[in-house]
Amino acid sequence: MDQKSLLSVSDDDIDTPSQSRKFLVVVTAGGKTNATPLFEIARILSTRGHVIEFATLDGQQVWTQDYQFISKIHILGPESSWETVHPSLSAFVVDPNLRPDFIIAGYLVDAVRDMKIEHDIPIAIHWPQMPTNMLPASYISGASGLQIEVLTSEHATIWQRLQIYLLGLRALPSYLRYRSWTRQRRARLEVHHQLPTRSKPDHLLLVNSFFGLEPAKDIPPNVAAIGPVLSETYPALTPDLQSFTSNHKRILYVSLGTHALPDAVLQRILSGATLALQSNQTIDGIIWSIRGMALKQFNLTPPAPHQLTSTSISSLISGANPHIHFCTFAPQRALLAHPSVSIFLTHAGASSTNEAVFHGIPTIALGVYFDQLSNAMKLRDAGVSIPLDRDTFSPGDLFQAIETILDDETGSFAANCQRMQRIARIASRRKYLAADLIEETLADAEGQRAAGDGRGMYLETADMRMSVWKARNWDLWALGVVEFLVGVGVVVVIPVALGGGGLTQ
Repeated sequence: MDQKSLLSVSDDDIDTPSQSRKFLVVVTAGGKTNATPLFEIARILSTRGHVIEFATLDGQQVWTQDYQFISKIHILGPESSWETVHPSLSAFVVDPNLRPDFIIAGYLVDAVRDMKIEHDIPIAIHWPQMPTNMLPASYISGASGLQIEVLTSEHATIWQRLQIYLLGLRALPSYLRYRSWTRQRRARLEVHHQLPTRSKPDHLLLVNSFFGLEPAKDIPPNVAAIGPVLSETYPALTPDLQSFTSNHKRILYVSLGTHALPDAVLQRILSGATLALQSNQTIDGIIWSIRGMALKQFNLTPPAPHQLTSTSISSLISGANPHIHFCTFAPQRALLAHPSVSIFLTHAGASSTNEAVFHGIPTIALGVYFDQLSNAMKLRDAGVSIPLDRDTFSPGDLFQAIETILDDETGSFAANCQRMQRIARIASRRKYLAADLIEETLADAEGQRAAGDGRGMYLETADMRMSVWKARNWDLWALGVVEFLVGVGVVVVIPVALGGGGLTQ
């Protein structure tokens, strides 16, 4: 085809219904919040004429009730373990009637990466933050995603940087035991290859975050920050929350996810929040969303703190105080968007972090584990949050954090919340980029399969297909050193050996 013909190709020639492909969304670990961003990307692919199916564990089918475009649901097993998911997924993809053209999965589903290796299926893996222990940068100490106290080395002391590296060394024995256990369980299923552990991925990797919240760093072309991935709509306030928010103007909203925190922590939160409530100058209402095992950790028998109108915590939770509202479910985005909600006490999970920034509300971050700890630092460094240590904070610390954020003497919290909100809302459009990259990756994989030339993924940088010596030019440096030493030998060593060198008489 000549250049003129190429220029005349229309969009209809490129993207037609006949090019519809089957995409399989796989989520087996974590809660519905891990699946929701994938469904949002899949929704875009569905509008482009593609078929969307969902594979998950038994009991998680209900996650699809708001996504009518999902045509089929496949159950992979009863539990989230590699031994369960790998054989189920393998049996699925080898069936020509079931095999998908592309798999989109959460970052905890290692079996999907096996499908790429074993069955030549292109994949995209979704991470809620920049991937752990990948994409290293010299100005980020230690393993990426496992920082303590500081996110980058820019303002870190040498002691803080050393502590981060020592953390990695202390974790090394546990990591080696984990690797050994992984090899053993893979061998039991006669899977003898190991998943690559390189510094860059060999597949499309989609990060549900954005620079501004994430520390800026260089990333390869097959890694894209496409967050925050959020739905265009969300549930409205329930009637009781509508009534509460209409009668209060400065509300503290508390939601710590599904974490079953110890009673001592819950009591300190309640005590600090009610201190702020009684001050009459910070907050005038509290909404606390808590349910399930988390609620069961609460000791309901002690008296309510600070001489509140209720006689016990049990009666407080039952609604005895008109300024404190406990609920087992709260439409979080509707609350964060409401002008009466002034501050958000959060565990800094990935979804809550994105939603808080998107709706421009300051936070107090009480990270519990893993990415929540780094999310708390990201919110702090963005200037929109005060983090508290779950194990050591006091009721007074919480009261002081609430007061500091709402007083906002310099206006920095308000300014940074608005700054981050504007960036997040612009960045949220990149979920369409995610769908574009998925379609591109599929086109590349299908084309390479037809050509059979094994050229490698089009977005993968060449250094991942080369030896480290060649990729980093160590062979050229070694050759240069040899040439230098030879030159030194010619100028100095040989004349001395022949007796013609040295000092003149």
